[in-house]
Amino acid sequence: MKTINPARLRDLRKHSHLSQGELARRLGLDTSIISRWEKGERKPSFEQVFALARAFGVSVDYLLHAKENIHFEFRSKKTLKSEEKSSIKRALVDAEQQIHYLHAAYEMSEKIPEPFLLNVSFSYEHLKQIGRQIRDTLKLNLRITFDELKQALAEHNVHVFQWSLPKDMSGLSYRNSLAVIFINRNHSTERRLFTLGHEFAHLLFHLGKNSHQTMVSVISSFRDPVEKEANAFASEFLMPDDVFVGIIEKFGDNVRRIEVIDFIAQLFNVSREAVFYRLAEKGIIKWDEKHKYFRKPKDLNTDSGIRVHDINEEVSTEFLNMALELYYSDKISAGKLREWFLTDKERIDTFLARRQMTEEEILEF
Repeated sequence: MKTINPARLRDLRKHSHLSQGELARRLGLDTSIISRWEKGERKPSFEQVFALARAFGVSVDYLLHAKENIHFEFRSKKTLKSEEKSSIKRALVDAEQQIHYLHAAYEMSEKIPEPFLLNVSFSYEHLKQIGRQIRDTLKLNLRITFDELKQALAEHNVHVFQWSLPKDMSGLSYRNSLAVIFINRNHSTERRLFTLGHEFAHLLFHLGKNSHQTMVSVISSFRDPVEKEANAFASEFLMPDDVFVGIIEKFGDNVRRIEVIDFIAQLFNVSREAVFYRLAEKGIIKWDEKHKYFRKPKDLNTDSGIRVHDINEEVSTEFLNMALELYYSDKISAGKLREWFLTDKERIDTFLARRQMTEEEILEF
């Protein structure tokens, strides 16, 4: 059995915010043993490797074979409870593992991933032109849907996953040899569309430059300059200003009414909140009037550690196809599918069973 690289063990321990002493206590070992592992003076046993994987909350495959050190960092200044911090940390580690599994699928399929080639410099002055050019490049309709944008991004080699994420995380994005976006599946379709546009902006403007590879977008981070740029692009991309202004002019003072805002939101497939912020930026509605338009959001923190609930809808299409090809050629097991898709055994078994049924049989069932 391959053993863990000493430098990787040290990186994982630090990324898990564990001291050598804390890790040693979890494993029931002396601190000096951890130190010797990290110096390469000793190697953990078979059982200790499994214990390390449990301590870090990762799979043994990821622990032993991941080639890239990918670290998603949650930078929100919001004060979080211990349970919330733990849930967020687990989600970030799962995202890091998912990228490793993507690389593994390509390697086992003997394929080289096609790169995401779009790269743009952000400019508020030229934002309208940028939005128009990107829509043309992706061959999108003026009124964009979530599925349409997801498909267009897939055609440009962006893997999109819809995951069960903690309530304060709207999305994550990564760009290096692969381009990957994670969207919170617990949010409404309208919110997911805006998040997808937002994370797409990070790929276009921010990631892959100056060694920045990852981004974590949080619901309360709109004051961050980089997040403001991503929001500005998503807003222009999904609600082109020329069209938006033409619509609100037709409604005059009535544009401040909730039912009119909801109607405009439906026209663009976005949320009431997205339209409110656009109107506030134009000075039509005051920022401090937000309480008149929104109730306190429901608690969406349904994070159970199972990231994927609907495999067909929530797993990147290319990754799904590669993984199934490997499975049906007996190169990986159903257990490996469960691990790669970050789901549970019941969902994998049901998914595979349904794939063996014909469409007529499914309808009859």
